[in-house]
Amino acid sequence: MTFEKDDEYTYVPGRGRVRKSLQVLEAFGTIDELNSLVGYAAAVIKETDINTYLKRVQECLFNIGSYLAVRNHPLDTVAKGLDELRIWSEGLKQSLPPLRRFIYPAGSVEACLLHLCRAVARRAEREVVRLTELEEVDKVVVSYLNMLSTFLFIAARALNFRRGFSDEEWVSV
Repeated sequence: MTFEKDDEYTYVPGRGRVRKSLQVLEAFGTIDELNSLVGYAAAVIKETDINTYLKRVQECLFNIGSYLAVRNHPLDTVAKGLDELRIWSEGLKQSLPPLRRFIYPAGSVEACLLHLCRAVARRAEREVVRLTELEEVDKVVVSYLNMLSTFLFIAARALNFRRGFSDEEWVSV
């Protein structure tokens, strides 16, 4: 039995063999992790609107990952997805009570899963911002990840609201 060369390097299309510690790998690896988590959320969440949104998010995340790996991948889908996230967020937010304080990432299992997606989206955004310190990255990527975390937060609140869970406010002692 033969094994692929297992060392500190991996192959990236368009870049060849690169060290596994390369920041671009951290960035698109975190995007891949987020995409997997969003897929899990889509499998669990049965609300048609949010489920549809999550599947569209996955499409955009695949496009971002492809772009980070091979810079000639177009970002039209991501730019359109950014506009969609804004529209979906506003639509979901209309039925929610206004926030007065920070809230715990709690409530229904599905909402907690969206909060977890949100936290990973924030990490993905930080990893891409770190990448921008080393190489040029189209601004729509960072904007999309930032808006995605906002959308996931609002979607988590919307799921809780629909299920009768109130926002549990954090009060500093």
